[in-house]
Amino acid sequence: MVDDSTFVQITSTLTFAAACASAGITVLISNDLEKCKVNHCARFMSATAMAFLSWFAASPSFFLNFWSLASR
Repeated sequence: MVDDSTFVQITSTLTFAAACASAGITVLISNDLEKCKVNHCARFMSATAMAFLSWFAASPSFFLNFWSLASR
């Protein structure tokens, strides 16, 4: 059975992975393909920033749960 700390760790890790993937796609579209005007890069960049902010909000819980799991 999965307890709450494991759920928080999985959710936090997936949120960080999604934020990094979003940042990679945003950089690809804006810098490498140079098609920002066509693809609404401002929306992509703000969504990526919100993804990182949500990860930073969840990261203290992740680290505290990971520390408590490791100290058992």
